[in-house]
Amino acid sequence: MGSLNLVVPLVMWGRESPTHDISCVLLTQDVQTVITGSRDGQICVWDFEPPKLKLTPRCLLVGHTASVTCLAPGGDARGTTFLVSSSENGEMCTWDLRDGRCVEVLRSANIHSSMKAYHMLNVENIRLFCVGNYPEILVYDPHTLDILFSLATRIHPDWISALHILRPPKRNDEVVLGVTTGGWVKVWTVSEREVRPREPIFEHESKMIRSLNALCLVCCSYNQRTVLIVSQDDWQIYDAGDFSQLCRVLVPPGERWMGGDFLSADRVLVWNDMGHGYIYKLPTKLLRGKAVSCIVESRAFHNKQADNDNPVKYGIIQPSTEEKLVNAPSWQFLTIPVNNGAEKLLLRGDCEGQVMLWRLADVSDSQLLQIQQVQPFKALIFTPTLNQSMMKAWAAMTPPPIGVLDQLEGEKHPPRITASLFLPLQGRLACGRDDGSIILVPATETIMLHLLHGKHHHYHNWAQPMVLRGHQGRVNCLLYPHGESPRYDMSHLVSGGIDFSINVWDMYTGNLVHRFVVQAGQILQLLVPPPTCTPRIQNCICSVSEDHSVALLSIKERKLVLLASKHLYPVSTVKWRPEHDFLIVATQDGSVYVWQMETGHLDRVLQGVTAEEVLGACDEHLASTGAGGSGSGGSDVGLANPAVHLFRGLRHRNLAAIRHAAQRGIQQVLGEQNNHQDIHDSSKMRTCPLMIQGLRTNKQDANSHVLFFDIEALIVQLLSDEYTLMSPGTLEANDLIMSSQYHRMNVLTHPASPEAAKKIAEFFGKVKDKAGEMEKKMKEKDKHGLLSRVKESAESVQNLIQNKVEQSGFRPTTLNSSKDGSGSGRVQIPRHFDVTAQTLQIGQMLMSLLHSWGLDPSLDHTCEHTLGLLRPRVPVSYGLISKSGYMSLLMPTWHPVREDDMPAINLPPDLAAELPPEMVALEHRTQVFTGRGHWEVSPALTTHHLLALVSVANTLQDMNAATLIPEEERRRKIHIQSSKSNQNSVSNHEDEFSKQQSVIKQGWSTLTALHTVLLPDCVVATGATKYQPPMVEILARRWQDRCQEVREAAQALLKTELTRMGPEGRQKLVETWSPHLPTHTEPLPTGPTPYTNHEPPNTPRPDQPSSKNTVGNSPVHTATNGGNVVSGNSGTNNERPMEPHPHLDEDHYDEEMDGETCRELVAQSEGRKKQATAIILLGVIGAYHGQDSAEGFGLGNLAMQTSKALAYLVLATGSSKLPAHTPLRRAAIDLIGRGFPVWEPYLDVAKILLALLDLSAETDRLAPSMKYGLPLIPEADSCRTASNALTLIAEAKPPAFITTMAREVARFNALQQNAQSLQLNIHNTVLHRAKTEILRVMEYLIVHKRCHIMDLMVEVMDIVLHCVDPGHLKSRGLNEVFPSICGFPQVSHCPHTRRIATGAKNGSIAMYELRASKCQMIPAHGTAVTALSFSPDGKYLTSYSMGENRLSFWQTSSGMFGLGASQTKCTKTFSTAPVPDIVRMNPQRLPKLVWISNKTVVHMMADGTEHRFNA
Repeated sequence: MGSLNLVVPLVMWGRESPTHDISCVLLTQDVQTVITGSRDGQICVWDFEPPKLKLTPRCLLVGHTASVTCLAPGGDARGTTFLVSSSENGEMCTWDLRDGRCVEVLRSANIHSSMKAYHMLNVENIRLFCVGNYPEILVYDPHTLDILFSLATRIHPDWISALHILRPPKRNDEVVLGVTTGGWVKVWTVSEREVRPREPIFEHESKMIRSLNALCLVCCSYNQRTVLIVSQDDWQIYDAGDFSQLCRVLVPPGERWMGGDFLSADRVLVWNDMGHGYIYKLPTKLLRGKAVSCIVESRAFHNKQADNDNPVKYGIIQPSTEEKLVNAPSWQFLTIPVNNGAEKLLLRGDCEGQVMLWRLADVSDSQLLQIQQVQPFKALIFTPTLNQSMMKAWAAMTPPPIGVLDQLEGEKHPPRITASLFLPLQGRLACGRDDGSIILVPATETIMLHLLHGKHHHYHNWAQPMVLRGHQGRVNCLLYPHGESPRYDMSHLVSGGIDFSINVWDMYTGNLVHRFVVQAGQILQLLVPPPTCTPRIQNCICSVSEDHSVALLSIKERKLVLLASKHLYPVSTVKWRPEHDFLIVATQDGSVYVWQMETGHLDRVLQGVTAEEVLGACDEHLASTGAGGSGSGGSDVGLANPAVHLFRGLRHRNLAAIRHAAQRGIQQVLGEQNNHQDIHDSSKMRTCPLMIQGLRTNKQDANSHVLFFDIEALIVQLLSDEYTLMSPGTLEANDLIMSSQYHRMNVLTHPASPEAAKKIAEFFGKVKDKAGEMEKKMKEKDKHGLLSRVKESAESVQNLIQNKVEQSGFRPTTLNSSKDGSGSGRVQIPRHFDVTAQTLQIGQMLMSLLHSWGLDPSLDHTCEHTLGLLRPRVPVSYGLISKSGYMSLLMPTWHPVREDDMPAINLPPDLAAELPPEMVALEHRTQVFTGRGHWEVSPALTTHHLLALVSVANTLQDMNAATLIPEEERRRKIHIQSSKSNQNSVSNHEDEFSKQQSVIKQGWSTLTALHTVLLPDCVVATGATKYQPPMVEILARRWQDRCQEVREAAQALLKTELTRMGPEGRQKLVETWSPHLPTHTEPLPTGPTPYTNHEPPNTPRPDQPSSKNTVGNSPVHTATNGGNVVSGNSGTNNERPMEPHPHLDEDHYDEEMDGETCRELVAQSEGRKKQATAIILLGVIGAYHGQDSAEGFGLGNLAMQTSKALAYLVLATGSSKLPAHTPLRRAAIDLIGRGFPVWEPYLDVAKILLALLDLSAETDRLAPSMKYGLPLIPEADSCRTASNALTLIAEAKPPAFITTMAREVARFNALQQNAQSLQLNIHNTVLHRAKTEILRVMEYLIVHKRCHIMDLMVEVMDIVLHCVDPGHLKSRGLNEVFPSICGFPQVSHCPHTRRIATGAKNGSIAMYELRASKCQMIPAHGTAVTALSFSPDGKYLTSYSMGENRLSFWQTSSGMFGLGASQTKCTKTFSTAPVPDIVRMNPQRLPKLVWISNKTVVHMMADGTEHRFNA
């Protein structure tokens, strides 16, 4: 499963260039880029500057797992150029040539030998015509890799070996010529109008010719009737009219032809496998005074060849120095139109990695005659104009590119690194070398030493290596067993070498623990058995040797357990079947050997289909048990070629990180909550922020190293450390959790005894205080620190136990630790080394490398001296992870800013004079790269780096203003701990600390502002002309990223980018993405299903069944609201049903699609992904710019479509296609809240509010605040987002929220009265379960939207009384139970009579009888009621209306003997003094009514004036 995290790769290439055995070469038509594919599977993109004849390696594209066989241009679209590549195992990829991003992948059974790009008539994009190991020509769309149509053969179907496409003059269709391997020429006529999907086009003509296994077929562009066909043994010229042979030339002895082309109408260029090319002049005859050369219409040309009519070889193309090539080179001929004619270029790439370019000058007939007259005849020699290779580019770099072990002194020619292993638990990197030594270095310190300036260069003990010597010759593989499984010893490191030995080392002492020599060949790979094996096998490791043997070696017993050595062919795969005690070994001939592990017997040997089934059964078993992490996932990695090794390593990076990472689960941070459910997403909390992987393009290469900075893991580490230091009270004070607020609301909605709760709270408070006092006294008595040491040892034992427990897969719900006497219930994080220090170093590295140095000098000073950032030493080679885990890695030889465009260096003159010139040049390149070049590479790189930079900066700013200076950070954490233990005492340096924290916070804020808002202008101000803005679609997909900090960074960047592009840019975006919006004609789901607290959200309740019927491919969504059932239909065939892709993270896919049969699934997935992106992007534009009529979001179709799509996502029930809690749903929930004023006209507000309340009903149990940064489980994240959306809706449209909720409460009350007759469980309804959330929103409105509340006072009281349990108002007043609402003078509560009176805007009084649970409306005034007040004994009610200037007394009388309905009558009415207009306009200064006795009330004005009235 590939990682969906935000990852920033970075490459340390080392002093040696990677091997590049070129298998195919392509020069783009604009002559700006050269692409070379290698036999190891990598593709190199080169920048070409024709005026300077300069060829520079730009980036390496990694992803193919086999040799790249052919390359083709993919056309231009969306401002970039695309490339399509194909490998010999059927992989096809489309790459973005700007940054090497893989945009489409296809794994197919069709293996292509040649791809031709052709722009057909009346077609916008180019088409790829492909031939290969299949009997047809397949035509692909290069952007989607879909097969559009195929050209098939009726007569003698066979593999097509070569093809050519041309458009005859005066015709509107294309002619495709193809020749089969058996020598049949086929002719197809193709017109785009006649193309029908899935229907092949058959040939129109076919003819047998004398050419077997043709390699090349070319029609002359100067005369289309002349055809050149090249095979290994000869090349021939044919007449395209009747395909009669005109001439034939055999290959020289010992050579093979590989291809050819026409230089002109009568000149032919052919090339061979020895790296040479030859130029021929075709035979000519004089006919009626005109030179007709190759004009095949000439009858004389068809006559039998005379001896002097053979083609004349007059030119030889060869390199400057002859080299014997192991593999045949790859060639390309290109004719480039220029102003005064055409430039003819020939390109060659060979197995040595050299790229040669010849510029072929024309030779006129007169010059040719002069050459022929010279005796003896000597052909012209053409030498290359350009000869470049990676090796030469590396050699030209001074100083050379950095490697991880460059700090080792005294090694002028250091041995190559042949094996690398990163140990996250230890924070170390192990490097095996070809001299037999193993170097162990601290990973982060080593990388900082090479990449960053700083004080660490002066520390003598910085990045000290440990050297292990014990192998005689190259170290092939390394294994850290404890990283694979905790059952192994933590100190053991295992290495295998070319000397047949396997060494077990103690990493801490450097001693050799044991040496195994049991196999008769070099060790190729080391593995760990799965954890379900027998106890004896669990202590073993598995080794694979070059002598075709597999051994099981017991580290515990230090002896051989099993030697499986009867394999006849090299081992390709090792798998396990633990329950049957079987070790299964597959060899390269397809055989499978089954060994019994305990006895060592060979059980059986299988071949053919049975062998494949056995291997497949092992995979299925491991997938079902989940025990295949170490056994199967990497079992055959080291046995395949290096491309497979690297690619699979990248694909499984996240799982490896989970296995290797320190166990950092943080539970019960919310220690005071009642419910102890772990709301954190544990799988996101176990990854390591930094992973290092060796990179080799060939087995003979030295290891380069790719560093993966996992941004989400880094943020989680930082926040975990921060939150662990905080008590729950501190968390609440910092607005990270809201447990006390929710607890208060929750108490009001449930019947409870307030006195009992108060006593329990007091009891626990006393116990807690006594425990704290006791611990304080013990600390004072413990002068020698004995107790603290005992406590530390006990905690370390607890950590180890917890580590073992968590690694075994068991997650306890509570594990209390009273380290500070607070009883907060936090898990102590096991640390085998200083995790916090390493995390800070990783953060320091990342932020230092990504920051834009040089754009703001004052900010740079702050970064260096306050925030702890360090300046880079070298231009960094970044990478980019794209679809399916494919990567592009920038080369150190390339710089995004050309030397001519570089500004002057910013370096003190005296320092520049001291440094050598190459170091000054390096510093110059570094300054330009970090300031502006970094942001001129590509939009995708800009997007990922800005997301990483802004999210980590925000995290550090939110962490109480943390810094990356280690000393300052230690001081800050000590201060936090001391302030937590001494909360009542204020230290002397508190003000100084606060001042320093504000400076740090301001520094991070300025850095964030620079990269979020000011970056484009600042980069352009430095002279940059190619600033690459971030990609809005990637930011949209991250709108609801699972990591809160990344989510906020993406939202800020997207909002800024949309503002920056202006109305015109936003309109283009709308035009681009609006066609992808889904259309809805079906009824939307009617509301949420009322789930109970204990039921999973995806499971329908028995009393509310969901329909299983489907229409087309779209599910029928069924939901209930008050008992009504409405089914959804999928619409008509002309409309797109809504099936968005649930996983929205950037350009990664976990699934691997194989074959054209799955292309429909791929296309559907891509369509849903675009649909989801369109919904979010248009939702954001509508939410923030939709109220401007110029944006197209007025009362129109676009706003309606977007709102319908958002509503669908909120209301749809969970299904397999659209699960209940996904980033896409969260985005829809969030955007409905943000843009509610725009969407409101098209929404059923009641359904939306009920759905959001249903999602947020468990907020008090699940969700912390929006500022809480740790990843949550999807259910909790949806809950928190829905709660926030409710707040936004209520804030934006308070009247709509209040009136809708009041209407739903009225419906609920009616339903409650008839619940028994209707047999409804009223406790399962949304309004009952979400009382706490409703009350929270109402309190928010009362505090922030007072004027709207006053207008709708009766409706507000209806809602509040629905939420507050009546039992709380029996003995306490409303001002105690819900004090915020008592701040309004229109509300009065009488505890004696248990009545509440509320004044309405229409002059009526709502009288609530709490005993009878009923409400009576009394017409009292003609204008709004200003104030109400019950007398102390409850007999009288006074009402006052400022509009009428009238005060009334009311008395309630019951019927005789308490029977009959009570009646409220007006007993007295008084006129009052008019209120000045200035008072009327200010709600805070309204008059109040205060009773001073049971019969006297005071009318009190805001200026202190009083008037008394008697009842």
